[in-house]
Amino acid sequence: MTLRRGTTLLELLITVVVLGIIWSVATLALGSAPAPSQTDPARVIGDTLNAVIESGVPTTLELIVDARPALAALSPDGSVVADSALRVDRLTGRTNAR
Repeated sequence: MTLRRGTTLLELLITVVVLGIIWSVATLALGSAPAPSQTDPARVIGDTLNAVIESGVPTTLELIVDARPALAALSPDGSVVADSALRVDRLTGRTNAR
């Protein structure tokens, strides 16, 4: 009985097909996410504030709004202290209409 070393053409073909399927699924999944510049600041603040309340750890959030950095300090009690560029009410944490 002789030992065969190496891979067959069929094994290489199956590997390439499987990698192609994984690559296409990953591309479709990542392509459907909105670009960071198109993300609504109010939604980001709201989602992050929910995570801060659940974790109990205060967090500082930096966003780019109108090509300028804007800061928001989020505390576990639900209060938000935000830069005026974010148009967030300092008492309620809600965004003001633009």
